[in-house]
Amino acid sequence: MLQQLALGSETAFKQLYDRYWHSIYKVTKRYTRSSALAEDIVQEIFSTLWNKRSEFTEVLHLEYYLITMARNLTYKTLRKLAYEEHAKSKFTLERTLVDDSLDDFLLEKQYEQLVQQAVKLLPTQQKQIFQMAKVEGLSHEVIAQQLNISRFTVKTHMAKALQFIRHYLQPHVGTYVLHFIMFKMMMML
Repeated sequence: MLQQLALGSETAFKQLYDRYWHSIYKVTKRYTRSSALAEDIVQEIFSTLWNKRSEFTEVLHLEYYLITMARNLTYKTLRKLAYEEHAKSKFTLERTLVDDSLDDFLLEKQYEQLVQQAVKLLPTQQKQIFQMAKVEGLSHEVIAQQLNISRFTVKTHMAKALQFIRHYLQPHVGTYVLHFIMFKMMMML
């Protein structure tokens, strides 16, 4: 039959297919645990048999040979799938991290804009003291000296400014985010 196959006999090929496809399918299905994947591997084995039919004339035990081919192709396929799954997982994780970082960056920019809007609405002296403390990073004592006011007055203006900003932000952000923003601003003091 292999001699007839080597000569291009489709009848010989069909007989070999009918005789061995089930054995090969069982082996591949056992390793892959997937009917679709097992069927794909069986198809590839028989495509190879047809495409390289002249090379099989010397094979003594075709069934064992085809089963060995199937095992090797199954291992190769499973390794490839595992690699692809790993690469996909890694890509997904990296993409998620980038997306999360971008989301965090955009949210932080939005929060900064909200704070800037609130600062613009502060009374003149509160705005000046807030900017000296938060933007320039000056201490209450230095601000008091530069403005020729008491440290207590600086502290009072800062407390009122922070209270106003908190009330301004409240409708725009959740409670947790509001506390986080206020905490960040307090840490800048």
